[in-house]
Amino acid sequence: MGQETEHEEKWVRLKTFPSRLYAEMIQEVLDQKGIPSVIKGEDVGILGTGSYGTSSPGRVTLWVLEKDLEKCREISTDMLDHI
Repeated sequence: MGQETEHEEKWVRLKTFPSRLYAEMIQEVLDQKGIPSVIKGEDVGILGTGSYGTSSPGRVTLWVLEKDLEKCREISTDMLDHI
């Protein structure tokens, strides 16, 4: 039997946002550039998918692969440096 050659990529937190809206804005741009990402948030509950305004009752984080972190930081800063 050969050695296992699959390498599992490490996911890292890019940024915590005040709402899902901001996280989805960044995620859309990353998707357009072919960069995978995952949104995790405390804003999903029994009443639905949470707030789409500029603030949420819970934190929302965007996760990216470690190898893409620096590029994603640049994109995030360029788009949302004001928040």
